[in-house]
Amino acid sequence: MTLLVVLVSFAATALGVFFLWMRGRRLAGFDEAEISARINAFDLGAFRNLVDPEEEQYLRENLPAGDFRTLQRERLKAALDYVDALSENGALLLQLGHAAKTSSDPRVAEAGQHIVDNAVRLRLYTLRVRTGLYAKIAFPSAKVEPAEVLTQYQEASNWASLLKRLRHLGESTVVAKAS
Repeated sequence: MTLLVVLVSFAATALGVFFLWMRGRRLAGFDEAEISARINAFDLGAFRNLVDPEEEQYLRENLPAGDFRTLQRERLKAALDYVDALSENGALLLQLGHAAKTSSDPRVAEAGQHIVDNAVRLRLYTLRVRTGLYAKIAFPSAKVEPAEVLTQYQEASNWASLLKRLRHLGESTVVAKAS
């Protein structure tokens, strides 16, 4: 039984990596403004609430068992939607970082490298959290710890914000020199 769970997890992970790789490749060729415009808004508080063990325990104690199981499955499916949005944002940030790495401005190129590094980690963590959420749907006693995926998302987003400021600063400098 344990071997079967390991094999199914491995197959799901391999399939997920392939899917994420293909979806990330589709994004090649978009310009920076289009990539930035496609980044999904993400409510970190709502996601944390959906996967909060204390919230789960509260619901378990205050709802009939059947209602709790139904509600918990719905909450986990909603959490999967959030993880999908995070993964998509990771792919977009990856493209943004790759575009920034080619900049002649070393600060922009460095920010681009940090974005790429964090976006890759974000995509890997979303894969791990997605697998954990599916396992929790199948086996309600399974543990899911999404803290790392949120940390990676926040860090990649912070670098993307810095990149935007650096690009704006660079444009302002060019305009000032032209004046």
